[in-house]
Amino acid sequence: MREKIESIKHIIILYYLVIGVIFLLFTYFVPMDTSMDRTITVILCLYLLVFPVVLLFTLRYALHVFLFSLAFISGFYGFYHHSVDNHSISNALYFTFRLYLLDLADVFTQDGSSPIRYPLLLEIARWTAASYTITTIFIAMYRTLEREISLFIAQTIGKHHIIFSYNEKSHYLIQDLCANNERVIVVDEKFTPEIQNMLEAMKVIVIQSPINDENIFRVCGAKKAQSISLFHPKDQDSLYTLMNLEKFSRNKKIKLTFKRLIIHIEDNHYKIELLSFLEKVEHFSFPVEVINVYEEVARRFWNCHQSIFEEQNDIHMLVVGYNAFGKQIVSEAEEAHHQSRTNQKITMAILDEFPEYKQLNNIEKIPFNIEKDSVKTVIEEQQQVFTHIFICLDEDYIDLMEGIELSEIFSTTPIYMNFTDETIEQTFMIATTKTKKSLYSTGTNQDVLTKNYLNL
Repeated sequence: MREKIESIKHIIILYYLVIGVIFLLFTYFVPMDTSMDRTITVILCLYLLVFPVVLLFTLRYALHVFLFSLAFISGFYGFYHHSVDNHSISNALYFTFRLYLLDLADVFTQDGSSPIRYPLLLEIARWTAASYTITTIFIAMYRTLEREISLFIAQTIGKHHIIFSYNEKSHYLIQDLCANNERVIVVDEKFTPEIQNMLEAMKVIVIQSPINDENIFRVCGAKKAQSISLFHPKDQDSLYTLMNLEKFSRNKKIKLTFKRLIIHIEDNHYKIELLSFLEKVEHFSFPVEVINVYEEVARRFWNCHQSIFEEQNDIHMLVVGYNAFGKQIVSEAEEAHHQSRTNQKITMAILDEFPEYKQLNNIEKIPFNIEKDSVKTVIEEQQQVFTHIFICLDEDYIDLMEGIELSEIFSTTPIYMNFTDETIEQTFMIATTKTKKSLYSTGTNQDVLTKNYLNL
């Protein structure tokens, strides 16, 4: 709660300043009458003082709550106490709700005619009720047309970022772009209501469209976009979208001026084929950059740890887990070692569910099952000294637990773990703050899925 108050403290201060100015102007320039008795004055003052509590729960609907409540309090009190006849509570409630329909019951004269001047309390009630109704109508109209308005701006002005497919990886890029106040359009075949609400709350334009709809490039304003990113879970879908975009550009004779198109490819085979295709066969009418998130994290890690190849001792790495990230750590380590032109030798022992033991050049593949085998036992059986240990299993929590256990045995050996998100890193920080453990993070996907890193 304290953090929430701190985050909206400036809004609360601004509220009290505005209310203070309005109160002073109201006091000096508005003539008072008997409708503003001591009871309602105290009630309204208390309401204005405690209203900021509502801001802790909603900022989006705070104005609606303020106007509705102020109209209801002043209207009900005014109708119940200041109408000509002694109306019942139900009548007073009914008359009050009529205010929101822009209809004021004339119960302040004997013959029911409109008086020249209504009680001040009812003036407050009817104008705040009218303001509530009118703003609600306009906001509802705007929110209904907001998507169309935003799309029109994107198609006309451009300078937006288009991301095809919403998933864990693209979410980090969307989040970073929104944090940098960039306009973002996300296109996918299907969104759950929860995801759609979350994205719209982030001011993201959501477009639901099948992958084979060529018209989607016109709808999302690809012609004037600043960048396009393809993050489909299946590499074939990303390649299909890439080819469709080129087809759209040629058929419509449209020159695409975006800064770059980023296509994320998981399968290394597809990546090699696409790079070869781009280099030797086809040159697209727009710049294409092929990336792999795990490769970027691994490359970023080795770029930040070049000092490892400046040491005098040979490098003997242990890699626990040969998943998508484990493969990239090994591949980028060999590339970084080659570029360093060091005389060091580098060897790697890899533990994973290999069918049999195999050694090829400097890489040793050792059969290992995380559900049955103990990392500690397997390492002890190898009777080797490792200079660096990398844990690249499929779950962050398992990585952390294995890392803590291994740090008890290899207290001076640096142990690196890959985390897919920042939440587990908090646990990691707690585990390493109070104890001198040689545990480190290789980085997260968020580190490379940013506007600055991808140069969008």
